[in-house]
Parts: sequence; C-alpha cells; structure tokens
Amino acid sequence: MVVNDLKEVVVPLVNSTEKNAPTVLSFKNLSFSVGQRSKSKLLLDNVSGSFRSGRLTAIIGPSGAGKSTLLNVLSGFNADGISGQILVNNKELSRRKYRQIVAYNEQEVDLLPNITVRETLAYAADLKLPSSVGKFQKQKIVSEIINLLGMERCANNQARVLSGGERKRLSIGQELVSNPKIMFFDEPTSGLDSKSSFQVISYLKTMAQQGRCVVSVIHQPSSDLLELFDDAYVVTEGQCLYRGSLTDMIPTFAEVGIICPQYYNRADFAIKIASKTTIEPDKIEKLMKKMEDDTSFTLMQNGTEHQNGSPGPGQEVHRKSQYPTSQWYQFAILTHRTALGTVRNFMLTALRFTVHVLFGFVVGFVYYNIGNDADKVIFNVSFCMVVLLFIVFANAMTVVLTYPLEMAVFVREYKSNCYSTTAYFFSKVVADFPLMIAGVSMFSLIVCYISGQPTDLFRMLMVWSMCCYMGWFSQVYGMLGGSIFPIDVSPFVIPATLIPLVLFSGFFVRLGDLPVVFQPFTWISPFRYTFEGVVVALYGYNRTYLDCSEIFCYYRKPIKILEMLNMENSSYWMDFTCLVVVIFLLHVMLLLSLWWRLR
Repeated sequence: MVVNDLKEVVVPLVNSTEKNAPTVLSFKNLSFSVGQRSKSKLLLDNVSGSFRSGRLTAIIGPSGAGKSTLLNVLSGFNADGISGQILVNNKELSRRKYRQIVAYNEQEVDLLPNITVRETLAYAADLKLPSSVGKFQKQKIVSEIINLLGMERCANNQARVLSGGERKRLSIGQELVSNPKIMFFDEPTSGLDSKSSFQVISYLKTMAQQGRCVVSVIHQPSSDLLELFDDAYVVTEGQCLYRGSLTDMIPTFAEVGIICPQYYNRADFAIKIASKTTIEPDKIEKLMKKMEDDTSFTLMQNGTEHQNGSPGPGQEVHRKSQYPTSQWYQFAILTHRTALGTVRNFMLTALRFTVHVLFGFVVGFVYYNIGNDADKVIFNVSFCMVVLLFIVFANAMTVVLTYPLEMAVFVREYKSNCYSTTAYFFSKVVADFPLMIAGVSMFSLIVCYISGQPTDLFRMLMVWSMCCYMGWFSQVYGMLGGSIFPIDVSPFVIPATLIPLVLFSGFFVRLGDLPVVFQPFTWISPFRYTFEGVVVALYGYNRTYLDCSEIFCYYRKPIKILEMLNMENSSYWMDFTCLVVVIFLLHVMLLLSLWWRLR
C-alpha cells in the first residue's frame, strides 16, 4: 500500500480543528547530563531546533551521537539533568499537559503475546480515549487504523505470531489511537527489510501529511527511504550539526566548503561528516557556527500561534485529569486484559492446575490417613510444612517467570499516558487472584482429605484460609521479585530469599530456642504465622484425644503437640492478623518498586 492510498483511509481520525491549527515543537539551548555533578557526563550540549506539523523529520548521526537521547528528552519523560526550554507553539506546557499531546514509540516495543492485533488496539482505545467516545466509535477507529497499517489479514492473530514489520506497525497503531499531535519514533526500521522499512516510513509520512508533527530517529537510511523525509536534524557528539530542509542540507554543507560527491547518499554523507573523521575540523566548526546563528528554523514565525480563531495545540483547553479515563475504568480494562492473556496462555494455566492436583494426590498418599494418628504426629507436622512450601514455590515461581516480560509493556504504556501506576498495580494483584485461589483450594482440599485431617468445618476453614494467605503472599512476592530483577536473575533470587524465612518458621528450630540475635527475624517470616496457624487450627481449640494404635502414645493429647512446638500460648487470630500485616507491607513494597522501575 503506497502513501497516496493511505490518505483517504484515516481522514475520520483527524478533526477539523487539528487540520487548521499547526503544531510547532521548538526547543532552545537544550542540555542533558547524567551522573553526579563531579562525575557528570554531558550527552546533549546546548542544542536548539524546531519540528513542524505536516513535515516528517529525520534525526540522523553516527552511533553515540545523541540521537536517541535527544528523542528521550523531547518526549518529556526524562526530568532530571535537563536544562533549556521545550515549547509547543511558543508556549511552555506543564509535564502533565505535554504528555497528553505527545506519543513516543521506542526502538524495541514489547507487546502482550497472547492478545490479538484487534484486541490490542481495542484495549488501547479503551485506555487512551475519553469515556465520551462510544463503543461503536472506538470500534470504527480501530478498524480504520487496521486498514491504514495494512494489517487486515493478521487482525485476529495474536501478537506472538506477528512478524517484525507487523509488530512495528501494531506499535504505531497503538499510538495512533489517541490521535496525538506530536509523535516520536526511535529507529522504527530497526531489524526490518527494505520493503518493510519503506512501508513503515510511508505510514509516518502519511501521519505527518495529516497535520501531525512526526519525528523519527533513522539509522543509515537508503536513498529511497530518505526521499520520504522533509527535514533533517543531524547530531554529532550531543550537538547540532545541521537542521533544516532535507533539500537544503547538501547546499548548506557546500557553503562552508564541504562538498558531497555526486550520486552519494545524502544521509551517509551527513553521518560521515558528523563522525568528524575525514572532514577538516575548521569546516565542521564553521558549519556548527552557521547553525547557531541561523534562527529561522528554531523560532516560530509570527502569526502561526493562532489560525482561524482556533486555539493552537499548545493552548487548547486540556482535561483536568492527566488520564483520559477514570482510575476505576483503567483498573477494569487492565484486569480484563490481564485475565484474558493468562487464560490464553493455555500451557502455563493448564500446567499450573495440573501440578496442584497431581502434587496434591502425591502428598496426600505419602501422608495417607495420619491426621488423627497420635503415633504419627511428627509426620503430620512435617506434612503441614510440605503443604506450605509447595504453595509458596508453585505460585511464586509461576508469577516470577511471567511478570518481568510484562514490565516493559507497563513502562511503555505508562509513558504513553494510558493509565496510572495504582490502576496497574491493583489490576495485576486482582487478575491472578482467582487462579491462585482455585489452585490452592484444590490442592489443600485433596491433601487434607486423603491425609485424614479433621473434617469439621471450623478447622477446615482455618487451614484453608492460611493456605490461601500463603498463596497470596507468594503471588505478591513473585511480582516483587519480577519487578525488581530481570528474568534471568529473579528465578534464583526468589528461592534464595525464601529459604532463610523458612528457617525462622518454628519447624526446624523452636522459636523459643533460637539465639537472641535471630529472634527479630521470626516476626517478618510469613512461614512462622502460617505454620503456627495451621498447627493451632489442627491441634488447638480443645480438640479431643487422637487415635492411638500403640500401647502408649505420648502425643495423644493435642496440647502435648503444641507444647512440643512451643505453641501452647499461640493464637490463630494473632497469626492471621500478623500475616495480613506482612502481606499489606509486601503490597506497599510492590507499589514502590513499580514507581522505582519507572524512574
């Protein structure tokens, strides 16, 4: 599909105000450094320029010149270490308002693998469009974007089976949903063949012709690809080497004595100059001085701030909230999307339930009918710890293997102003909760029945509650590990940090016999509260004598079992309360880790 054919498709996506009101993004004396003051590194050095709606701009330069850094700064998501001004139609906007009109498509865009193309765009429409836009209109917008991007054939395919070019186009479509005025793309052709690259840049060209301000970092474009761009911004060592029309670039170089050979790719020649390897330094300095003195491209012309009485994009009335939808609606949409993706992951979901059921039967028959046998109390106490250990590792490891893969999607969508951290946090906790409860309930019911544990409702509910709370703890603990550590590290960190907590459970060493220095650690171990709670539920609350198949059974009286474990004064409800506090604090840590991850 060629560029001219695409213009007709997306006309409904652009309203009349946006057609008439131009958008000019200008930046002045922009600098950006990283690190401490004494050891800071300057990545952008006093650069200026402007990008206009209706024109497609290419940011080019050698590797390490600062192309992606400039795009990251202009996207509005970097806040520290920046000096200078970023203006929209000669007006400086707040960070919140700026994010509402800017879309940023990074070089590597992660997608939820089990969601289809149409569903991905539909969820994006639900999150990015205001509630005033009806369901039918959202569906129409999604269909128009699919047609625009030429993805009709793969509209119902899940993202995991898409090709590289289709993934790139889908990521562009997600940004198109909200019809942003300013769009940044970081090397959108990376990893694509020449045909797919041309198609992607053609889409960017069409979006610019519709009145958007479109800027793209491009790495060594071919001559055909370069012809699609209107303007060029050449970067070298964090400074601007050239800014202006692409057709004027070579003549401007010639004015300072830098002559481009005939039939030479203009982009390759600009990168060669920016690398400063073969060009005389005095000519480079003369060219950069010329760019500093030339303000015609940097500043807006008079009269472009208003047009036809319509407010410019930088001056329009913005919504009061940063996000287009309410937090409750964000939570509902994200929960539905997460649940759908989990169910679609049939292998993991089926394996999760199968393991719970099979291991339930294995553990149940290993400890067959010992729950009321006074001669096998020690084995039954071990049974309690085995049950808790399986619940923790089965649920924590399931989450820690999938959660890191979703973190990149979360960061990208948050930067795109789709939803708040709080809405995402609660959706992740709630979406996986039913599966966790179902798995833990099946497992605990099977093992307790086969192993002969008390069948009265009161004790069964207490044991089941402790098992569910342990599953809840392990779920959040796995999320916390997945949000902090990468996927190649987190599967090791989770078991390594859980084992010390098991030592302070009171199973291997009685709590009263621990050295004083280790006593405080028992208060942060969820294994202590769940193990203690399960034992008290099974043997406390005036349980009658246990059966004895021998001549004498010392532990026939349940109180003797509690005394052996130093739990005769323990309270189930105190354990229950402390476990709730531990889980609550873990949720707080998870929320803080998400905020930290965004920084």
